[in-house]
Amino acid sequence: MSGMKSGGGLKSKAYTTIEKSMMNKFGPEFSKDKIKNKLKYYKPNLTAMKEMLNTSRFCYDPINKCFDVDPQVWSDYIE
Repeated sequence: MSGMKSGGGLKSKAYTTIEKSMMNKFGPEFSKDKIKNKLKYYKPNLTAMKEMLNTSRFCYDPINKCFDVDPQVWSDYIE
């Protein structure tokens, strides 16, 4: 998707490409507007997850698809 980003967001061409790919894979319920809304919803959560992963004691477990962290570290983080 080189050249499809603009100012921290995606260009219209990128949404069209994503829309076509999602429709081919999952069916016609994926429109540009639905994709934009999903990205708008998830962006703050992704930012928070990136911040956690940049903290040295957090890691991501790709097998279980979750964060792996000592309970005390988690407790300290949420305080």
